Amino acid sequence: MKKILFSCLLALGIGVNAQYDFTEDFEGDQIGMGQFGGGSLSTTNYCSASTSGAITFSASVTRSGWFANLAEISDYYGQTGNGQKINVSFKYKKAAGLTGTLYVMYAVLDEESNSWSIMTVGNGVALTAAASLSTCNTVSAVIPAGTFDPNKTYGIGTWLQPTGNTTGALYIDDLVVKQDIATTVPACNTFSFPTNGSTISAGTVGLTWPTVDGASSYKITIGTSSGASNTLNTTVLGSTNVLNVSLAANTTYYAKIVASNSVGDATGCQEISFTTNSSVGHCGPLTSSAPTAIAPIKSVNFAGVTNTSDPTATTIGSFPVHQNFTATEFVVKDDVTSVPLTILGTTNGNPANGWAMSVFIDWNNDGDFDDAGESYFNTTATMIRKANVADNPISLTGNITIPAGTSLGKKFMRIKYNFSGTTLNTPLTTGCENMINGQVEDYTIDYQSALAVSDLNKKSVSVYPNPFTDVLNISDVKGVKSISVNDISGREVKSLAPAAELNLSTLKTGLYIVNLKMEDGSVKTFKAIKK
Repeated sequence: MKKILFSCLLALGIGVNAQYDFTEDFEGDQIGMGQFGGGSLSTTNYCSASTSGAITFSASVTRSGWFANLAEISDYYGQTGNGQKINVSFKYKKAAGLTGTLYVMYAVLDEESNSWSIMTVGNGVALTAAASLSTCNTVSAVIPAGTFDPNKTYGIGTWLQPTGNTTGALYIDDLVVKQDIATTVPACNTFSFPTNGSTISAGTVGLTWPTVDGASSYKITIGTSSGASNTLNTTVLGSTNVLNVSLAANTTYYAKIVASNSVGDATGCQEISFTTNSSVGHCGPLTSSAPTAIAPIKSVNFAGVTNTSDPTATTIGSFPVHQNFTATEFVVKDDVTSVPLTILGTTNGNPANGWAMSVFIDWNNDGDFDDAGESYFNTTATMIRKANVADNPISLTGNITIPAGTSLGKKFMRIKYNFSGTTLNTPLTTGCENMINGQVEDYTIDYQSALAVSDLNKKSVSVYPNPFTDVLNISDVKGVKSISVNDISGREVKSLAPAAELNLSTLKTGLYIVNLKMEDGSVKTFKAIKK
């Protein structure tokens, strides 16, 4: 993603109702057209009629493109976006010396800052020849159905990602934007996860589903009884196929997804049911809309421990978007209230760009990062950010304050690092939002008592009788926070409060694993046989 301040509007062409369907040939008025980088018109290098749009790249113009402002097209011609896929193409020529990759792009307007976020589409076309290109060539791509939010303003057009400090002129002509028309309602689909009748972890759960041809949105409901929507009732764009939702433990839910478009909703779609257990999960894995332009995290230092994840990375490129380092545990003692954190991040070497770091910690182990004190550096006012410098990488440093009253034990930590734009005003507001140019890493914090090991950990604890019939006794439950019982496959079958006597009469005959989860974060495990 690139964030560009928008300077001037120029023009655009022909319109019909019901969808975007026009061609801009840069002849006469260009109503609704805009450009980044000081574009002009050329009457010597064109592909049709007598004029094209031209932009000259130089030391001061390092990013540029022409685009059609869809809101202005709609205002002027009465056109309406219908949520279906959009086919885009344009023709081009270039001057000698200009190299890079030329893309179809769409831009999203931020109304507050009057800046545009640029999203390239497809693989683009490489401009590699040093000589001029005097014959018109074509770039084309498809923007999938359901990509555009009807409440936002978009532009569609061209984008050149130049090579280094390349210079020279680029000529654009015959920009064609044509949107499909839906004629029937879409087909039904169902969830890929969770599946009907399944048992899943509680906490933040990522619902997923296959996309449906022609769907511009999906209507999703979740409730605690059949047909209800008391847990969730929302609509998401058709290009989305994952939604994070917070679910309580040990609860049966009923869920339904209905594909929709401008014609109407899918009919006859079936409801599913699923149950959560007492385990707690977190959203993810997160994805990126620009997976070949990821700015990777090089290393993280927290509580005196360093994890080096991408030591050889020197610039943005193709890197994993979401990395699981939860096996790396940062030990923090409860006699400190603030812990220093340093992230070493890779940049693209552009001194005009900024980079943001945000941290999310699930201190109360409820599967989300929504509680007070669980997010750091993720607002405009307090976000840690820094303009890129000539050397590479860049260091982002802050302190993590531990909320008062935090219980001992293992905690889930997520670190997000991302390109922040030339104005340094883009915080990473949530722990579950997908990335664009950035990377995510997950870790474990082991929050321990600073005191000596307790007597309970020193002395032996036992369960009896073993084998047992209905009741299993625990010799000492002092310091036990909770108890869980798993079958031999690892599936949790019981979650209990600490007690000296456990009534397990509902369990079938067999071998079970009893886990005593201690207040200091440790776990004592016993095998027990039910007769």
